[in-house]
Amino acid sequence: MNKSKMTKASIQVADWQQYQQVLADIRTRVFVQEQQVSAADEWDGLDESATHFIVQRESGEIVGCARLLREQGTQGQVFHIGRVAILKPFRGQGLGLALMRFILQHCQQLAPANPIYLHAQCERQEFYERLGFVAHGDVFMDAGIPHISMWYIATEE
Repeated sequence: MNKSKMTKASIQVADWQQYQQVLADIRTRVFVQEQQVSAADEWDGLDESATHFIVQRESGEIVGCARLLREQGTQGQVFHIGRVAILKPFRGQGLGLALMRFILQHCQQLAPANPIYLHAQCERQEFYERLGFVAHGDVFMDAGIPHISMWYIATEE
């Protein structure tokens, strides 16, 4: 990654109760307004039990977020990354990659053996492939947008 392109920012785990308003604002702007996802699809009732992450600029402005769910899969517990959003004016600056790397590291510290997956919008598939995710299965529609399941394959760096 070209570090000169990356806006100075920090990424941290965020408490839903404390950051609910700003997280909801970012997701509403990105998913509901920009991508036309219905509010019913966006607000699925899982936020209370999720781990949330925020991207905060040096100025204090929060410009991105994501959430992590722990789910019970057929082979045991799995991590499900979702609701990855960077506000439009801050895209293309490396913040999404930094956010995802932070989340992957978080997962590996919590439970290194747990598989990690996400449902990527098909037009974002290459972004996730650069991080080590591999597409699995068929394309499906979610909130009117084509998605593909992707599983993280840990690589030695």
